[in-house]
Amino acid sequence: MDRPGARRVAGLSGGVLLLSLLLLAACTAERQAPAVPGIVAVTAERIRDEHGLATTRSRVTVTFDGPVVPAQSRIPLASHFEFDVLQADGSAKRVLVKTAERSPADRRQVVLEVDALVTRGSTLRVSRRAFNPAAPGVVEAEVGAGLEPVAALLASVALAPADPAFFDPPAPRATDPADDDPAAMRAALARHLRQRGTDAATIADALAVYDAIPPATVPAPKLRAALAALVGTFAEPALTDLLTAQNCTGLPAASIDFRTPPGNERLLARVTYTGNGARVVSVEPGLRDERFELLMPLLAHEAVHCDQADSRVEEIVTTAFDTLLFLQLVAADPSLAQERSRLARELRIDALALINSGGVWPESIGVLRSPGVVQALPGTNADHRSFAEFVVRSYPSVRELQSPTEPLAAAYMAGLASGAGVTAGDPFDLRQLDDLLGRALDIGDLLEVIRAFGLEPAG
Repeated sequence: MDRPGARRVAGLSGGVLLLSLLLLAACTAERQAPAVPGIVAVTAERIRDEHGLATTRSRVTVTFDGPVVPAQSRIPLASHFEFDVLQADGSAKRVLVKTAERSPADRRQVVLEVDALVTRGSTLRVSRRAFNPAAPGVVEAEVGAGLEPVAALLASVALAPADPAFFDPPAPRATDPADDDPAAMRAALARHLRQRGTDAATIADALAVYDAIPPATVPAPKLRAALAALVGTFAEPALTDLLTAQNCTGLPAASIDFRTPPGNERLLARVTYTGNGARVVSVEPGLRDERFELLMPLLAHEAVHCDQADSRVEEIVTTAFDTLLFLQLVAADPSLAQERSRLARELRIDALALINSGGVWPESIGVLRSPGVVQALPGTNADHRSFAEFVVRSYPSVRELQSPTEPLAAAYMAGLASGAGVTAGDPFDLRQLDDLLGRALDIGDLLEVIRAFGLEPAG
């Protein structure tokens, strides 16, 4: 029989043993290596400033498969992350991370800030030591959402023509007797519409417009063809504005013809007014030999000028719209990019400035300065930083900053907004115009234009 004292000792020994086992288990758990979480998703987005304008920086959200518990370390968490950013030419560029913070909204996420545009298809590398100081190697994951590499390139650099002749003085174009033949110009109009891929019903409408334009108002068949060719474009409302009384003057245009624009010999075209207020559109006679397709943007521009108030903003807006139309025409018919006439040169230079601008969508087009672009016309001595700045300096006699929004400009914007699936804003608000222009030009059309002009990254 056991003695009572023996039982007490035995009972105490059992408690000590249990306590020892618990402590051992706890110590064993403390010594177990922390788990390194796996990466579920990596998404990159461009950082915008307080005005909604684009920057060349990215915010990247890394989602892990469990709560993120960084290891205690003197090394900043950001130093454990880096990217191989996929470039447009298929190469990769090593980019370090500026900051890394655990997301306050999701314990599984770390949010990185990077001084570069992180593209889709890039590779993220995370050192395992970020979670376990003793763990060797890295965890890798592909960036599943972000700008495409080509878009990132366009958003980061200016483009310049590979051919220095891009800026050469214009060469006269040979006179073509067919330009004054109404039937020949009608046939040229039909060919142009087919080149654009226009459907049969729209072609019929455009030819009907050509036939209906009164020669007394528009004597030159080439100008009638240029006007009729606006059918099916966003500038089609210019026809109603110019040829009917549905405009701010309450009168159709009195005349649209080749004549020297009064007041300034350098102008390609100008709107003046008769005594009763009807508009007179004067097109520089030296443009008579231009292809009629190049006259389309010019007429779309002049049609916007309805009231007798002009301003710098109005010239920026009208020139932006005519340049957008030119880009769309070049995308459909790249041979227009090879013209070396006076009007072609003016439109070509405007196009380069528009391509190298865009504050909201710098990978597309716009009027505001693009991040990373210091010269809208690289390869020249011009120091304009944006399309808007370039246009303002091209109209030194226009002193007023702002004027009332022209109804036709609003109509252009409404048509473009509808096509882009967004709400139309005020075209005379340059921030809203910049946003819409960037959305309005199809990326495929932009790439066609870049190829047609032979543009490449500047420098």
